[in-house]
Amino acid sequence: MKKTTILHVDMNCFFCSVEELLNPKLSGKPIAVGGKSRRSVVSSPNYIARQYGVKAAMPMYKALQKCPNLIVVESHFDKYEKYSNDFITLLKENFTNQVEIASIDECYIDITKILNKKTPQYFAIKIQNTIKNKLGLNVSIGIGTNRFTAKMASGLKKPLGIQEINSSNIAKTLWSLPIEEMHMVGPATASALKKINILTIGDLAKSDSFVLQKYLGKRAVELIHNANGKSSSELILSSKPKSFSKRHTFEYDTNNYDEITNQIKLQTKDVYSQLQHTDKLQNTTISIVVKTNRLTTISKSKTLSGNINYEIVLSGLLELYENNFYNKTIRLIGVCLSNF
Repeated sequence: MKKTTILHVDMNCFFCSVEELLNPKLSGKPIAVGGKSRRSVVSSPNYIARQYGVKAAMPMYKALQKCPNLIVVESHFDKYEKYSNDFITLLKENFTNQVEIASIDECYIDITKILNKKTPQYFAIKIQNTIKNKLGLNVSIGIGTNRFTAKMASGLKKPLGIQEINSSNIAKTLWSLPIEEMHMVGPATASALKKINILTIGDLAKSDSFVLQKYLGKRAVELIHNANGKSSSELILSSKPKSFSKRHTFEYDTNNYDEITNQIKLQTKDVYSQLQHTDKLQNTTISIVVKTNRLTTISKSKTLSGNINYEIVLSGLLELYENNFYNKTIRLIGVCLSNF
């Protein structure tokens, strides 16, 4: 049976790269995409800004302290979405339709059937050149026999890198990395693993699944398999998004009804406009997410049945807010539509 070959294609500093394409005067300067209010955070810094210590999700005021000449650029998500769609279309039209969209700036490609006598590196270079020539964007590409190894490989050489992880080099390329750098291992899991002296990906790969299940439950088996390069290679090829959402952080904590509900209306209009690109909906789940002034995040949901239109969605979201969060002081409000 032919060995599966998966590529993970990751657009480098995507938001910043698009902004530099839209405004070439930004090229060669430290920039960060994000808001300019006192509570804004960095959505994405370019590589020059990262050299100063600027990181994604960092409060913008801290980013400006680290890099006083940082240029803050307001986000243009409509432009990012267009480039993202063009990116996926380019891959499908020029290479294969075996593409799984992972996020707005990354995807997995199964090139097994189109390899013939060509090497994976040949296709990786060709994909890099095609995207650069057609869209003006740089990508890093990871090559693996499954999604996990491809994803980890793409992160090893940035920007504009190509790296392969396979059974012969996984110990050398992956196992020495700190456990917190492993894909699908978040801060809480990394902290739990460190407490039992699992400090690197190699430590995890060699650990006993029976023992580890006492600390992580059934997820322990999956993590050990991943660390040994034995993840699933099956792609999810549906191009339809699983959810649409929008969030807004207020400049000051507020319990003002008009201010909050007006924001819900704006978000609902934006999210519902995206829904119109999908098939006609019969049922969907709506959710309200808030972050309180005590930084506690709470979500409330309900499922709407029957034919869905904008008025029904808005009415349901306002009802969720009024029944659960009315008169509460909040920092962030968000809406989400899912389970189409």
